[in-house]
Amino acid sequence: MYFGFENVSVAYGRKQILNNVTLPVEKGEILTLIGKNGCGKSSLLKTVSKAVIPADGRILLEDRPLKKYRRSETARRIAYLPQVHSAPPDISVRTLVSYGRYPYSRFGRSLSAADKEIIDETLDYTGLSGLRDRAVTTLSGGERQRAWLAMSICQQPEILILDEPTTYLDISYQIEVLELIRKLNTERNTTIIMVLHDINLASRFSDRLCALKNGGIYCLGKPEDIVTAANLLKVFDIDAEVFMDGMHARPFFLPLKTVIHKEDY
Repeated sequence: MYFGFENVSVAYGRKQILNNVTLPVEKGEILTLIGKNGCGKSSLLKTVSKAVIPADGRILLEDRPLKKYRRSETARRIAYLPQVHSAPPDISVRTLVSYGRYPYSRFGRSLSAADKEIIDETLDYTGLSGLRDRAVTTLSGGERQRAWLAMSICQQPEILILDEPTTYLDISYQIEVLELIRKLNTERNTTIIMVLHDINLASRFSDRLCALKNGGIYCLGKPEDIVTAANLLKVFDIDAEVFMDGMHARPFFLPLKTVIHKEDY
């Protein structure tokens, strides 16, 4: 397994969130987790950051448990951007992005000339060069999210883990952020694992989708195999009509009505 989760279980007190989840991630793909609120999508990603410690199971990188790697090596190879993040007041965009170089710097030493060059290249790559001296707090929601994403890109990871990167953004900014993620995947072969709530956007921008339900994987596969009327009914409790987007060759759906399943009560 290049990267992924093996028999991972997570519980908060007596509440079981994930139960024996095994999910392999292929090198160079965009894999998106979908599912109803509380199904364990974010909890699964947080096991990589150690924000949540799995009761059982392992996170693997090249068939080796992640905990066997040195912390510095993990930080260079894997970047994790949580859903909620905060920065010191008045910090500039360039300073925030520079934090991505910390896994490469030695304690007590300032950034090298090579680090500074990578920072400037990242600002240009993410379209933030013109905002480099602006305080992060003065940016729009989409610009701010791009700045945080740039910090992760500046880390130059081979695996980027994103927990709901489009939360609180309007649709134009959602598309902008997801196009940047796809660009990173296409041009740098960065493996992306993320959580999205918008299933149509997940379908458009992902190579594979993984739908979670009742603490486990309900279905896993290409968007055309996952975004079906049957799966939408079972996973999200909605009747929907599914269509094919001819431009992007991906399925999308229109919801018709919600459905209450007797077994849920």
